[in-house]
Amino acid sequence: MMGITALSIDIMLPALPAIEAHYNLTDMNDQQLVIVSYMVGFGIGQLIFGPFSDRYGRKPVFCFGMAVYMAATVAAVAALDFDTHLAARLLQGVAAGAARVIAVAVVRDRFAGRAMARAMSFIMVIFILVPVVAPGIGAGILLIGPWQDIFWFLLGVGAILTLWAGLRLKETQPKDARRPLTVRSFAGAAGAVLDNRQTLCYMATVSLTFGPLLAYIASSHQIFVGIYRIDAWFPVAFGGVALFSIASAFVNARLVSRLGMRRMSHSALLIQLALALAFAAVAWAGEPSLVLLLVFFSLSMFMVGLCFPNFNALAMEPHGAIAGTASSITGFVSTAIGSALGWAIGDAFDGTVLPLTLGFAACAGLSILIVLIAEPRRFMRTTG
Repeated sequence: MMGITALSIDIMLPALPAIEAHYNLTDMNDQQLVIVSYMVGFGIGQLIFGPFSDRYGRKPVFCFGMAVYMAATVAAVAALDFDTHLAARLLQGVAAGAARVIAVAVVRDRFAGRAMARAMSFIMVIFILVPVVAPGIGAGILLIGPWQDIFWFLLGVGAILTLWAGLRLKETQPKDARRPLTVRSFAGAAGAVLDNRQTLCYMATVSLTFGPLLAYIASSHQIFVGIYRIDAWFPVAFGGVALFSIASAFVNARLVSRLGMRRMSHSALLIQLALALAFAAVAWAGEPSLVLLLVFFSLSMFMVGLCFPNFNALAMEPHGAIAGTASSITGFVSTAIGSALGWAIGDAFDGTVLPLTLGFAACAGLSILIVLIAEPRRFMRTTG
């Protein structure tokens, strides 16, 4: 369920130039909108599906979301102009929001505290493993067919996942715990989420971690192929960097029970800031070598893998009774802000890696500042 979101993003990367050519785009940065429009829809979808899952249960809402996802996938192929294609991608993202919201809600239904962070780490392994293979799958599809075949592949994945959910997914929201779907009920749950200092703090840090990550994903083809000319090796380089996130998710799952979510994630933020500032100095002096670039991206992804599961768990921890709505609101806010940041950082691409590097540094620094303001006595502590 978490993997289909990453798959729908990263499988498109090798196809972006073909989509740009198909729709006769005049600005090369417009191809990034194929990614960004999906992510904007993804944020909106999370806001919609969470309250419905609290009311009607996790399983039926997920299956409905997948039905809409498959319809939007067909619409993206049939689009005659780029604006219609982006609208279909937006709807595809909206529908995929059901998968993310309900996956997180199911975890919160079953776990709490460090146990939830450990479970989220294993989920993040899948979320991060998909980018390792997705560009290669996309490139392989393009070897035997046009870019539209990638969407037919996604349609098949959506159908298989819907069938799996219908047969195997257990309902974790019992009927006696379901909340009424009313404005008053949603407002009360939203108020509880937005009034919680811990949730606001870590919702913000998730946003600031997601922004530069999305910018990296959206501009990776321009960097690896446009600057460093590693056309055939792009899927290998992109997947190799993603492997470090997978490794960090396993490290987090193993150590979080002993060190705590805060010490793991706060340490990662400090290291990320130091890495980004050091690499920015190198990029300012001239074009870094490909090896140095890969080292920076790999270590940065390792830090992302330590931040994401812990930040998500810390944001969700206080809201077990309203897990669907809490997942919906935190997911919407973090995705919306992260998408805006990702677009701003990605759109600043000027033929060098400096804007992206500065984006990583600025977001890590802001995250540290937010944590210090929100809970200064718990910075780097093993509690929680």
